[in-house]
This record gives sequence, structure tokens and C-alpha cells, in this order.
Amino acid sequence: MSAHGLRRTLAISATAGIAGGLLLGAAGPAHATHASDGEESSAPSLPSYPAPGQPLPTPAPEEAADAADAADTTVAKAEGDVRVATLHAGLTGDSAETVLETLRGGHSPAARTVARTAHLNAPDILVLTGITHDSDGRIADTLNARYLAPAGLDLPYVYTAPTNSGIDSGTDLDGDGRIGGPGDALGYGEFPGQHGMVVYSAYPILEDEVRTFQDFLWQDMPDNSLPQADYSDLDKSVLRLSATSLWDVPVEIGDDGETLHVIANSQTPEQEARSFDDVRAADERRFIEDYVSADPQGGAYIYDDVGEAGALEPDSSFVVVGEPGAGPGDSAPAEAEPEDDRDLPLLDSPAVQDPLPEAVTDQPLSARAGDDTDTDEHATRAVEGEPDRRVSLVLPDAEVEVSDSGIFWPAEGEFGFDLVDPAGNAVLADRLVWVDLQAP
Repeated sequence: MSAHGLRRTLAISATAGIAGGLLLGAAGPAHATHASDGEESSAPSLPSYPAPGQPLPTPAPEEAADAADAADTTVAKAEGDVRVATLHAGLTGDSAETVLETLRGGHSPAARTVARTAHLNAPDILVLTGITHDSDGRIADTLNARYLAPAGLDLPYVYTAPTNSGIDSGTDLDGDGRIGGPGDALGYGEFPGQHGMVVYSAYPILEDEVRTFQDFLWQDMPDNSLPQADYSDLDKSVLRLSATSLWDVPVEIGDDGETLHVIANSQTPEQEARSFDDVRAADERRFIEDYVSADPQGGAYIYDDVGEAGALEPDSSFVVVGEPGAGPGDSAPAEAEPEDDRDLPLLDSPAVQDPLPEAVTDQPLSARAGDDTDTDEHATRAVEGEPDRRVSLVLPDAEVEVSDSGIFWPAEGEFGFDLVDPAGNAVLADRLVWVDLQAP
């Protein structure tokens, strides 16, 4: 277990799941129907949160059939496949205590959007980025117990750990002549853990085998891009490669004990990026590539937070999940051809495959809100006034069989549009992306 941070997994029992439902109190039902021009939508409601003490309602057979017909923005997973998904949740605030307090009552509109979006897409493994980390993992637990589980998601195993965001570096990293504040943190942030990650899984997480790389120093990476002339020896001695963290979270899949390594990563939010964060993100992608490449020599420089050296064992099954494909300022505009972002480290690695998930929709892109020249079927982030971007990725190893993939981004009038409607309340800028893998 890491001496530098919290590593924790837990199985939420059926009793805890029921308690999560009870704690919703008087929270009203959340419906996913969308009314246009004052007319009632014929699309069925998404599953509601229960009233106190009540289970989720079971729809009548005809209602279930209507839902199946309407849900052409989601795809059923084939039996035996493992669905891996990621979403930038954007669940942060002024402090960890503020975020936790917002979540506690079960009333957070943003958290409900996350839960309902995840429920519709039914992942077996869900990596949420852009979610605040607190020292004892209560934020991750509360989101699961009061939002994900009541929405119908059974993801009892949870992993979370500290990140570099908001940790004071003790030096003037942003060059403003003062020491302290978010610009001088190891990863930009107003407080420790402001930008964190959580892994939720339907399968057991092998806690004793988790590796984290929060402390790896940028200067220890061979051929790094650290601007040498701009930073003192003190700066270089504390500046870590990751703005948040990088985790290798092994998950035990199936009855035969096969292991899938979930390589989770996220980046500094674009609006908070500093001058060096772009090149740091690119180096971190090269680090991930070296870690999964099965070349012992290429990854020999790597060390984790307990001092264990070396890369991922050759022939390991893995999937890179989160936001490793684009840095804070160099996110490839999604209107570019897919080949145009192949010069990004990791994406052109022979160790991984890119399923190039597309928006699951029956409507042309011109039906999506905004100018259709500013978007693409592979985009995962809506950016007002700018081209949409491909930021969140799920990249399986080159040997695993991919059955299907997709991005949850329904058009107006389609099932679930209220979850992505730019004019709606608590709508996220990011979209959930998923890939179905045949079990290793």
C-alpha cells in the first residue's frame, strides 16, 4: 500500500445500497423527457430516484418496450463483454468540504446528471475524472451510495487516491514573483485534490496490486520536455510529471481470475493551464506509452510511489481510460480528420488500439446544437464558441477484442437529450465515452 496516499477499495453491501436510497429524502424524481415548442415528448422517462424507503419502479411491459424503442442513443452490451467508460464529471467546488456537503443530500443536479448518464450506458467499469478528492474518500463513497446506486448502477468496488492538484510546491512555478496559490501548486488547484479521479467497478479491484505514479519527477523522464532554462534546480527537484496522477488499477474479470489493468489519468482543466502544462501533458502521454509498451528497456526508468521500478508486465491486458489523449491547450479539434491527431504520443503507439467511438445518434450532426462545422462524431467535449474536442478516451491494448464503442451525445428529440441539452440545467460540457471489450 502506498505510503504517499490513500488507496482504498470497498464493496457496498445491499444494505448500504438501500440506505443510499433512503437518504435521498424528499428528492423529487428526475425525468429525461424533453419537451420541444411546448409539446410533451413521447419519449419515456428515465428511471426516477425512489421516494424514501421505496425501490426503483419497475416499468410495465409496454413501457419497457417503448423505452427500448426510444433508446436509440444507447447500445446494449453483448453478453460476456466488459464495458469500460469514462466521463469528466466536473464535480468540484471551493473546497472538498463544500463538494461533500453538496452531494450529501442526494439533491445535486450535476451529480444526478452524471448518475443518469452512466445508468443509461451501463458500464462495468467507470472512470470519473474532474471530481474532487478528499482524504478519506467520502466524496467517492457518497456519489456511489446516493446517486449511482439509486440510479440502478451496481458498481460496489471503488478506488480513489490523492492527486497533485492544489498541493503547494513551495516554489514560484508560475513565475509571478510570489510563492503560494494555485499557480504554484504541483498541479493547478485552489486546494489539495481539487481535480481528482475515481474508479468504480462491478468487478473486484486488486487493491494490493495497485500502482500509483503521483510522485514521479518530471526531470526523471528521459528526453523530457521540461523547459530547463525557465526553472531553477529547486523547481526541478519538486515538479512532478503528472498534474493530477496516473494509476494502474488491476481489476479481476470473470471467474477464472483474468486481470484487466485500468490505466487511469486526467489532465489540468484547460482554463487553468499554465505555460508548461501542455508539454508536461505530452510527456505524460509518452510515459503512459512507455509503461504499456511491453518493452522492459523503454520503461526501465519508471518508478511508482512505493519505489517499485519498471513498466507493466508484458502480455498484460490493459485499457487506458480518462483524459490522456489531449493536454490542457493542445486538445485536437474534433472536426479534424482522426488521422490528424495521430502525432499525439500514445495514440500512435502500436501497444494500443483506438476504436474511434462515435456519437450514438440517428440524427446528422447538423441536428446538434451549434454550428455543424464545429463538431464531429468523435468529440467528447462541447466548447461554446469553439470547435468541440476529443478529450476523454478509452484505449484498449492492441491484443484485446473490441466489440463496440460509442459516445453518449443524443440530438434534440432523441432519448436522453435533456442530459446534453446546452440550454438545460446542470448539463455537463463533457460526454460519456464507452468501449466494449471481450473479457481477457
